[in-house]
Amino acid sequence: MVFGLAERGTATGPALLEPASGTSLSHAELHHRVTGQAERLRDMAKGKSLVMLAFASDTDSVVTYLAALEAGLAVMPLPPQLDQQRLAELIALYRPEIIAGFLAPETDYEPAGPALRRRSQGPAFDCRDTPIHPDLALLLSTSGSTGSPKTVRLTLAAVEANARQIVQALEIGLAERAPTTLPLSYSYGLSVLNSHLMAGAAVILTQEGLTSRRLWQSLTDYGATSFTGVPASYQLLCRLDLEALAPPSLTTLTQAGGALAPAHLNRLRDFVGRRGGRLFVMYGQTEATARMAVLPPEDLPYCPGAAGRALPHGRIEVVDDDGAPLPAAAIGHIRYRGPNVMMGYGESRADLALGDLLGGSLDTGDLGTLDAGGVLWITGRHKRMAKINGLRINLDEVETLAAGFGLVAVTAGDETVQVALVGADLPGPDQRRDFARRLGLHSSQLRWRLLGQLPLTDHGKVDYAALAEGP
Repeated sequence: MVFGLAERGTATGPALLEPASGTSLSHAELHHRVTGQAERLRDMAKGKSLVMLAFASDTDSVVTYLAALEAGLAVMPLPPQLDQQRLAELIALYRPEIIAGFLAPETDYEPAGPALRRRSQGPAFDCRDTPIHPDLALLLSTSGSTGSPKTVRLTLAAVEANARQIVQALEIGLAERAPTTLPLSYSYGLSVLNSHLMAGAAVILTQEGLTSRRLWQSLTDYGATSFTGVPASYQLLCRLDLEALAPPSLTTLTQAGGALAPAHLNRLRDFVGRRGGRLFVMYGQTEATARMAVLPPEDLPYCPGAAGRALPHGRIEVVDDDGAPLPAAAIGHIRYRGPNVMMGYGESRADLALGDLLGGSLDTGDLGTLDAGGVLWITGRHKRMAKINGLRINLDEVETLAAGFGLVAVTAGDETVQVALVGADLPGPDQRRDFARRLGLHSSQLRWRLLGQLPLTDHGKVDYAALAEGP
């Protein structure tokens, strides 16, 4: 049984807690429901099939997700609020046999049970010439807003391996209760569900926003022990009264999805420190199921800003342009090796037939350095590079330099670097000239603008594409 659910088939401890409906499932009850739903899906599928799932933060969605994996099918989780046009495009590209939770825009799908629709068997949807690889279990979108149809192809072995890695690194025990503060269609949010089920712990299923009083009341009522967020989540929380909002039971914070400003990092560390708790900073990518490195809380005071150490059974290397390992402190391309690496990408139904193209080795596309103690430091994104007047400009480094002006995001234009500021005044002419000089640019090659807020993806990351297209 997936995530060790069979081992807890008689366990009465809570697995899923859903405040909105009052639903509570023990591990034994979850095991029973997943087993029954898996049988129904097998009967519907008649062989290896793709399930396209509207993955809401509710009990029915979680049961269907687990059942699809248990049935040996491939599942593609998507945001439940996905618009009909995007859904139709993804259906046309991937041709799922089963759609769960969505009202399919195609007339070729017929009802096949509560919230399930099955593809009618017609020549337009005959997929015998495009089979699904037997090892494929999970398709995750590479885009926070599903703006891109490109997906990451993962095996069940990789998904479960990453869940075990996270359980070990974060020391998740039976008493932990984690709320779904990130979408379950997002690799980071999904890994919270996977790892806590693997540990025999509980997940609090909530769809409330971070500023909702109902969210914090639910976290208090259900004894939440941890909180998971990306930088945008914690930037918002640092503007709120955390001491007043957070229940006494909340003693663990986990953060990934990009670097968090030092001031926010220090505030969060102090907050959990006063409770005798822990703050874990992590580094990950969907291409590695979710996470690749974690900075243990005891290292945080000595390594502020670091991405952490490789997860158990994983290895991080920094290599040159030819793939040769570099010595400690040298900046190069970050490569990760581990059991949680994807099989490869998928962009259409035909790609679902492909096997493992990477062999457990992932070139992350990030730039960084390993110190002598094996701690990883991210210095930038290979793709976040601009060339202006022949100079290679690391846009992530520019953001770090400009952070003193306020909340900032940096993009590249036509021979210019564009700096967007939120909640601050534009720097004066002398400051702009000095800043440009530090970058080796003329002040005319820096464009500054004020925004009410930064555009974000559904997963809370800065939407650089939308920012570059803005006025």
